[in-house]
Amino acid sequence: MGAKFAFAQPVGALPLPDIRRYDWSIEVAAAFLGAVAAGLLLMAPLDVAWTGEGPGIQTDLLVMNVPRAAAAGAVLAVVTAALTVALGNRAAWITAFASAAVLLVDHLWDRTAAPTGTLTTVNYIDALFSGVLVGALAVAVFHKPGSAFAYLAGILSAILVGDLTSLPAATESSLSEWAATDSPPLWLLTLAVLALAAGAAAQRVESPLNRPEYTELPLAPIAAAMLFVPAATVAAEWYVRQPDTPANIAVVIAVTGVAALLAALLLPGRDGTLVLLAVAATNASSATVAVPRPDWSVPIPVLAVAVGLWAGRRWPLPWIGLAASAALSLFAALTASTAHTTPVVPVIGITAVAVITGYCFGSVTPRAAPSIVLALAVLVVPNITIALRGNSFGRVAYSPEWFRDPVTVTSATPAWSALAITVTSALALALLHAARPGDQVVVARGSRDSPPPLPGDRLS
Repeated sequence: MGAKFAFAQPVGALPLPDIRRYDWSIEVAAAFLGAVAAGLLLMAPLDVAWTGEGPGIQTDLLVMNVPRAAAAGAVLAVVTAALTVALGNRAAWITAFASAAVLLVDHLWDRTAAPTGTLTTVNYIDALFSGVLVGALAVAVFHKPGSAFAYLAGILSAILVGDLTSLPAATESSLSEWAATDSPPLWLLTLAVLALAAGAAAQRVESPLNRPEYTELPLAPIAAAMLFVPAATVAAEWYVRQPDTPANIAVVIAVTGVAALLAALLLPGRDGTLVLLAVAATNASSATVAVPRPDWSVPIPVLAVAVGLWAGRRWPLPWIGLAASAALSLFAALTASTAHTTPVVPVIGITAVAVITGYCFGSVTPRAAPSIVLALAVLVVPNITIALRGNSFGRVAYSPEWFRDPVTVTSATPAWSALAITVTSALALALLHAARPGDQVVVARGSRDSPPPLPGDRLS
């Protein structure tokens, strides 16, 4: 009776490396780099280093259309997330890679956009495909805690860096103005594309956990996005064309609060909690004076967001997020007239903004990826606070050049309005919990590929 042995490789040959052991690292890197690139393109589409080469009217049209392009990208992000949830994890990775590749090609081409007068078109392309990348990548990493944490840290820090950017100085550019002069840099986009390609290649087998349980398109998140995003955008654009009166401010606050509540009710279970937290946090953030600040403070948003996410996972209490947003609004109101005279206030402001935003997204883990994407969309959609700042020049922006102006003394009115928005969000959250008492979801725990625990289990 003979025995036969089969060798996978010749005797004495070096063993081939098992690429599967690097899958986790590849996915984490792809999630972070892809999210950073998409967030920067959504929030800071202006590269002042080359936009000035074109006609002034083209730059003016670009600035005017930045909020609309961001809103369009936000809606497409939610639609993409809903579609890829139905198609599965591998489709999500492939979609994320394809959209990043389009953004890289567009970034290489848009250097000629200023002289040819196509800045607005380039901005819309960037915003739309960034939205696709945000939505697809959220679905791709949703069931993997490590990758999901990297994704949230990347997208939130990129949004904050873009939002907290100062106008470039007239004579020199500093590190703190980087997002206004090269956003995102070519090397970052290239790394994101390569990482996403590796991440898509790593999806050799569809995990049973990530395989879609149904093929129907989830319409609730899409309906919620189609309700909230247009309502917030139209309300903000309407306000900048109206007199700056308490009655008009109250109208916009009411529209925003009602739209947020209805969107939250459209989402499954208590997923809408994160949307309400995002509404409060983004308005408080927009009211905070964040410039000028020293260059050494540039890493603060990234580090502070990570700290906030960790704290939210550790102590998941959404009411703390609302209370922190209210406190940030009060801080912004009390320091509005003096914040530009010292760098201490802007540094405290950006630190608080990043920690609170990270905490809000860490304290609530929705049951579906499109719900997270809708909450992220809230952060990039024009809000009442930005409209209040732009009412004097008839534009939904911090300044006529879009980025935050480091020399303009701001009024406390945006901060008080942000506080009112936080109060309406708190009322909406109470109504949401009353409408869905004891809503609990049982999820699998203990596996690296399992979804993170839902804070709702401990809050209900």
